[in-house]
Amino acid sequence: MLPELQTLRVDVMKHARAEERYEFNHIRRHADQARLASMATALKAAENRVLGPGALVDRTRDAVRKAMGKDG
Repeated sequence: MLPELQTLRVDVMKHARAEERYEFNHIRRHADQARLASMATALKAAENRVLGPGALVDRTRDAVRKAMGKDG
């Protein structure tokens, strides 16, 4: 793996762990059930947009493969 991609991977994983450990717990403690449900719905909608067919994730994966000299 390219060093830059490895650095990106490590940084993204650190960020995700911090969200799960601190930010999400803070939100759970301070938001009522209706607000949590609303945020969950919004998060699912955002995930579907990002992870849906033809999404940015697919294009990013293809660009990384191309940069690494691998076929689609």
